[in-house]
Amino acid sequence: MHEQAKVPAWVTVALLPAINVLVAFLVSALLFMYIDINPIDAAKVMWTGAFGYAEGFGYTMYYATGFIFTGLAVAVAFHAGLFNIGGEGQAYIGGLGVGLICLTLGEYALGTLCFR
Repeated sequence: MHEQAKVPAWVTVALLPAINVLVAFLVSALLFMYIDINPIDAAKVMWTGAFGYAEGFGYTMYYATGFIFTGLAVAVAFHAGLFNIGGEGQAYIGGLGVGLICLTLGEYALGTLCFR
């Protein structure tokens, strides 16, 4: 038997995510070119829509929050040594828990968090 070579940390931390983003951009550029849209113009429109003004950035963060917390829930279980494929269920139960806390504590206890 032979030992497996260790992958340097910079490869997993920087190189692989950069390659993933680059491949995603290339695939989407090919798709845009297929439907006769300039990929550079499409990227500008997407960037401006997501981050170009305050309301767009707010909506981006609003919709990303659920994904962020679901990823954190899976990460906690994984670091505890549990393999977890139920991130969606964890998000549902977490939302149910927050809703029950908001209903229990009332309108004035959490202010704008629950009743906006």
